[in-house]
Amino acid sequence: MDHPPQPASAPAPASAPRRTGWAPFALLASVQLLLNASVSVTFAAGPAMARELGLGRIDLVLDSSAYGLAFSGLLLLGGRLADRTGPRRLFCRGTALFAAASLAAALAPAPPFVLGARFLQGCGAALAAPAAMALLRAVYPEGPARSAALARWGLLSSLGAAAGIVLSGLLTSWPGWRWSFGVLGAVAAAALALAPRFLPDGPAPVRVPPDLPGAALGTLALCSLGYGLVMAGPHGWTAAAVLGPLALGAVLLAAFAAAQRRSPAPLLPPGFLASRRRATALVCALLGPAIGASTAFLLALWFQQERGWSGLQNALAFVPYSAVLVGVGFAAGRTVARFGVRTVAAGGLAAIAAGLFLIGAAGLRTGSEAAVLAGLAVLAAGSGTLVSAAVVGAVGTVPDGQSALAGAVVNTAILAGPTASLALTTSAAEARTAALLAAGDPHAATGGYAFAFEAACAVFLLAVPWALYGLRPDRPDRRPQPPAPAVPAPAEPPVRPSSPA
Repeated sequence: MDHPPQPASAPAPASAPRRTGWAPFALLASVQLLLNASVSVTFAAGPAMARELGLGRIDLVLDSSAYGLAFSGLLLLGGRLADRTGPRRLFCRGTALFAAASLAAALAPAPPFVLGARFLQGCGAALAAPAAMALLRAVYPEGPARSAALARWGLLSSLGAAAGIVLSGLLTSWPGWRWSFGVLGAVAAAALALAPRFLPDGPAPVRVPPDLPGAALGTLALCSLGYGLVMAGPHGWTAAAVLGPLALGAVLLAAFAAAQRRSPAPLLPPGFLASRRRATALVCALLGPAIGASTAFLLALWFQQERGWSGLQNALAFVPYSAVLVGVGFAAGRTVARFGVRTVAAGGLAAIAAGLFLIGAAGLRTGSEAAVLAGLAVLAAGSGTLVSAAVVGAVGTVPDGQSALAGAVVNTAILAGPTASLALTTSAAEARTAALLAAGDPHAATGGYAFAFEAACAVFLLAVPWALYGLRPDRPDRRPQPPAPAVPAPAEPPVRPSSPA
């Protein structure tokens, strides 16, 4: 419970909570890190879960994607609820649901319970993430401090995904895969206990309509599209299980856009994405986590299936990756402030392309594990700088009243990237592998992985000039303005004739 306001002349009590600066940022960042770590926590734990619970390949895919689909699908509604109930209250509710669902996953006795717990984890994350963004903007006032905080915030998606891989790899190798979810739940519960003391209330609640029809259409559209992309791996792009959900998702997305134009209080105001610079920044925020997730997934297969590494060795390979992201985090704010969003984002895209080339052409094709690990470090530096600049470009100029909306849209982009990227890169790798197998290549799987990384390298090279164009400052409105109405000059006072002497 908040302390009553003190008179201006009275000194603040010694025990007054500090609600600005590093303490609240660390608390918010720790929860955001957990939410992103949960995306990848099943990457290393998946084989152990499959052995204990009897899960098939599609079951593992669904357990991994249920979290991301619920998280991304409900984010816009979470942003609106943060406006209606207040960001700190919703942050606490979302974190509590995430903690409870994580503990339920750790204790799940059968596959359906794991799937349900993962979905509830995503629901809690969708409530907590946009509220955390609104609170971050309340902690830091407008200016360089806020820009630096937003730049560091952008790194948490990639850092969280890497932390999830390392955490699940370490815990699965020793106590067991259930501890991966248990640790997530315990840390979230600790953050929940500290939130009332260290976090501000944030903007006052606004009695805005919840727009439930828009929330339903948006959630169903994103979930349908995500499910179709997830099913492309097991079934192929031409299967009804893929084309049906993708077509349904496209129809629902069009219906959502139409509903938002007619709604008096839309979840996503049409003008929010009208800025070319903001839209480009959101795509950049999508690309960084997208390539990070695909790289982690494909390299886990290559390390363990082609090189014979253990799950622990695979997890340790991402420790330098995480360390580079932490190092980028210390310099991100100053770098973006000095060179600008446009230059830093373009440099990040170029660095990612260089890292992908090292992994694919210089590493996998030659069998050089050192080149692969070097490429991972370069990719981490590029991904960190790209997302840091993208978050500042997408959120930095948003009014405080739209901070929860901005957090929801940015998180939706960050979460949509891995789902689409995994579908595209794995499909490319499998198609190339099949062609090489037909040609009798004994290293067909490695060739397929290398092809996927080389194709991604080409995409990121092409993205550099696109980002340089799209992240230019929006042009001011130069349309001719109507002339100001003429103001009549004040009448001069009449000259009175001088009286005779």
